[in-house]
Parts: sequence; structure tokens; C-alpha cells
Amino acid sequence: KGVPTAARGVQTTNTNVDVIDFFQKNIAVDLTSAETESILKVDAIKYLYLFRSQLTQDQWQAAFPLLVQCLGDQNYVVHSYAAIAVERVLYMTDDKRQPIIPRDTLQSLSKDLLQHLFILITKDSKAEKIQENEFLIKCVMRVLIVIREGLLPILDMVLTNLINIVKVIRHNPSNPRFYYYHFESIGAVVRFAAPTQSAKLEAALYEPFAEILANDVQEFQPYVFQVFAALLEANPSGSLPSYYQSLLGPILTLDMYNSRGNVPALVRLLSSMIPRAAEQIVANNQIEPILVIFQKLISSKANESLGFDLLEAICGNIPVAALQNYFTTIVQLLMTRLSGSKTENFTIRFVRFYHFFSARDDKGLGPDLFIQITDQIQNNVFTPIYTQIILPDTQKLSRPFDRKTAVVSLTHTLANSQAFVDRYGKKGWGFTCEALLKLLINPPLPQS
Repeated sequence: KGVPTAARGVQTTNTNVDVIDFFQKNIAVDLTSAETESILKVDAIKYLYLFRSQLTQDQWQAAFPLLVQCLGDQNYVVHSYAAIAVERVLYMTDDKRQPIIPRDTLQSLSKDLLQHLFILITKDSKAEKIQENEFLIKCVMRVLIVIREGLLPILDMVLTNLINIVKVIRHNPSNPRFYYYHFESIGAVVRFAAPTQSAKLEAALYEPFAEILANDVQEFQPYVFQVFAALLEANPSGSLPSYYQSLLGPILTLDMYNSRGNVPALVRLLSSMIPRAAEQIVANNQIEPILVIFQKLISSKANESLGFDLLEAICGNIPVAALQNYFTTIVQLLMTRLSGSKTENFTIRFVRFYHFFSARDDKGLGPDLFIQITDQIQNNVFTPIYTQIILPDTQKLSRPFDRKTAVVSLTHTLANSQAFVDRYGKKGWGFTCEALLKLLINPPLPQS
């Protein structure tokens, strides 16, 4: 009954038809018998796939090994349908958002399952043949996502296979779906293994990724930048390793940001580099090239959020003394957009940035410095910005972290700001206190 969904298949059936009983009596034998014709085996897999939401967890415990067994079939259609079904079953969760197939159950099968999937993928060594079947690599991705840290005992095997595949397909990227799932698989490895194995992953991935960038394989570049960023985010302490330092110069080239597909990944990578390379950036006079990129991003409605992401990375990590000569220009650029072609998103991000700046008086920032910067642009221009934009739109912040930052910002303003004492008196203090209380009492407004 109803229309099957991509996520869960058939969710409602006629109460007069027991689809599970029909499967057990008439179809299950087609999955277990070695004599079954391929077409019948495919139909049996499709039946399980279609009615996957109707099976209980206990029933899936019995049925899942039968699907995995079908991955060993040499028939292309059989193992492809089996990969599709396995991936969708692993995606499913119960009412408590726990996997239908328990992680422990899958982990015990994961080594053999992944090895077999890699054998099927690389059966033909030509780049276009490896990429032919995206369902196999999507199944690899799902297994890695479900077993999470359980991949650590088999990390070497998984990493070797994924790297060998990328070394081949980089010569002829022909199936975007395949290499999307392939890099998602690498991303899953980084996400769950990097906290404890970052040095191993960096050493293994740098050479093939560097060759992709050196050979200008444009299809893969955004993925490479994102994986590099994820590696840095997993281990944000310490100085920037030498192989990342060699990347810093090229990604500060403005032309790199002309390719729209590269921009989010480049900004994420640059933002993750800045905390670990702040001293190097200052010493090499690379602040200005970064701010030029910020200016380019902030001038575009499509990239304005990325511009603020980069600005927060700059202000949160580069010493205030090194930025002193640039603050006026930065704020002037923001105010020009506010007074001209602002968007709702730009306004919210400006308010978020103000609180980010104001809350960090321990790092030499804070509300008094922001007021001082705006005075250099136009005397007392902070008053209309604060009362007409910052205070009312603070209530629109929806992310818990942003609201907490705003609470800290407004509290510091009330408790520590000398400018508010000297210039804005009871009125400014009162408006700020009212905004702080509203933020603490009221839930976030729904985003439009």
C-alpha cells in the first residue's frame, strides 16, 4: 500500500497479506539454494529490498547473511542488487535511531565483506571499468560509516584498497557517482580513524592527493581539499606539517577561487590551516592575500557565509597586533554590504561575527575595540548599527553555540566595556541587558 520510499521501502502493507510469511515460504529458498537461477535470485533480493521495513530486527539477523552471501555471486546483476540491498539495510535504524543491523554484528563480517567488495570493484583494472558500478563503492561507504571506530583493526587493508583505486581512476574520472562515494569512503576513514591515526593517514594520503593536485584533476580537487581539511580538524594542535605548508601558497592564489566547486572546500581547508600556521602566516606576510580572498567571498551572495567563516578563523587565531592595520578595512567592507546589498543571511552572519569578536576580549578583541574601529570609519556610527541591527537580530540566532557566544558577548559588554560606561550610559546598558535577558528566556526563532 502506498508508494515505496527510497529510504525505507514499503512502509504499509495490506493486513490481509503477510509479506514476511510469503517470503519465508516461497522466496527464501531462492537465496539459499546454490541451484537457483540468477533471475530468481535477483527477484528474491528485490523482494527483501522492497519490503525491508516489514522485517523485524530478529528477522534481519537471519536474512542479512543471505544478502551478504549473494555478494559472492559472480553474476553482475546479482551482486549489484545485493550491494544495493545491503547498503539500504545498513542505512535503516529502529525507533531509537539504532542500526537495524547491530554494529557488533556487522563488525564481525566487515573484513571479509569489504575485501570482497574491493575485489569486485577492481576485478577489471581499467579506470572506466572500476568506476562502472557505483553501488559497490556505496556499499563500502555504508559499511565504514556503520562500523565507525571498528575499522581500526582493518585500517591498513581499507586504506590500501581506497588509495589503489584513486591512483587508477584519477587518470580517467568517468562516473561522478562512483568517485563521490569513493571519497565519502575516504572521508569516513578519516573521520573515525584520524583522532588516533592521523600521522598514518596523512603519510598515506599525501602522495596520491598531491599527484591529483599536481596533475590538475579538477573533478577530484574539491574532495582532496575537504579530506585534507578533515585531517587537520581531527588533530588541530601543534604546528602545520611541512606537506601542508607547501599547499598554503597555492591555495592563497585568487584564481583558485574562480572555480565555484572548489570554493567551499578551499575555505574549509584554509580555515583549518590558519590555527596551526598563524605564526608562519604573519612571518611570511600572508595576511593580506587571505584578506583579499575574504573580500572576494564577501562580495558574493553565494559565498558570503564562507567569507564570514574565513574571517572568524582569521580573527580567532591571528594575533590582534598583526591585524591592527586591517581591522578598519575589514569592518568597512562589512558595513558597505550592510548599507547596500545586504541579505538576511549576511545580516545574521554579521551579528554572529560581532558577538564572536566581542566575546573574545581575553584575546585582545572585545566590544571596545569594535567601537574604536567603527569610529575610525565614521564617528559614533556604532550606535545605529548596535541598536538597529545587532541587538534586534541577535534574537534570530538559532545555533546553540551562536546563542551562547552572544550571551558571553553581551555579558562582557555589560560587565567590562569602558566605552559603554563613558558613552552610552544607562540607555545603552539597559538595551543590552534587555537583549541578554530575551536571549536567555526565549527559544530561538524558527529560520525562514
